[in-house]
Amino acid sequence: MPFRDYRVTSKFGYRRDVWTGIGFTFHTGIDLVKYHKASIQAFTDGEVIFAGMGRTGTGLGGFGKVVLLQDKNNRGQLYAHLDSVSVQRGQYVKKGQVIGEQGDTGKTTGSHLHYEVRKKAETQPPYGWTSDRTNNCLDPTKYLQNYRDNKHIIQDIQSGLNTKYQTGLSIDGISGPLTIKAAIKGYQIELNKQFNAKLNVDGIWGQKTKAATVTIASGAKGNITWILQAMLYIKGENPKGLDGIFGTNTNNAVKSFQQKESILIDGKAGKVTWEKLFL
Repeated sequence: MPFRDYRVTSKFGYRRDVWTGIGFTFHTGIDLVKYHKASIQAFTDGEVIFAGMGRTGTGLGGFGKVVLLQDKNNRGQLYAHLDSVSVQRGQYVKKGQVIGEQGDTGKTTGSHLHYEVRKKAETQPPYGWTSDRTNNCLDPTKYLQNYRDNKHIIQDIQSGLNTKYQTGLSIDGISGPLTIKAAIKGYQIELNKQFNAKLNVDGIWGQKTKAATVTIASGAKGNITWILQAMLYIKGENPKGLDGIFGTNTNNAVKSFQQKESILIDGKAGKVTWEKLFL
């Protein structure tokens, strides 16, 4: 249970209107209570993209003092109605780090933490908010239950590269140059094995490896797709699995990566996309 230290006072989803008591409105987050001015800790790692008083018309109006984190999945995690804020914009916080205190600032019926997960993290107004309340946010409980710290995912990738390609990586969860070099080696081995590319397996993205690159898209299966998924994780995307199957989630992750890199958004992993992933 992600919120074991809290008492849940209002769940995500439709609830009776708390102001009028008439009809139902959609609650975009979950309301959590410890006690007034209790320390609020970050549920995951993330970068602070807003910290302070939310203003009307910015996508943060009515939430009082807030902290908005951008996580590894480019989701916006909002901690609202805080009594005080102890972080600042641009700061990177770790899971469990204190970011503020429980409060009753903004439009509220009492001291609590309103926590919501916006589908998109934006660094400017409206900060990922949309008027479509039912599709604006993710269920916070399910999101955190399925959330895995990036370190553990990278460790899985390193272990997989060692098993598949004997790359000799340390399983340290650090997605640095050595891990990327090992992924390129794996890619070169697969090009040699599947397409007789006759590449030197050196872990270097050069012209010969680029020339031998094959385009893969939805429906592809196997180790090359696995390497694609691994590199998407390393680059901060979330294909939602290392299963070697190029399905909807991998397609969406490729498109997200392509958009961030300002290259053709076609959901296919061709020469340009692979180059951006490996460099």
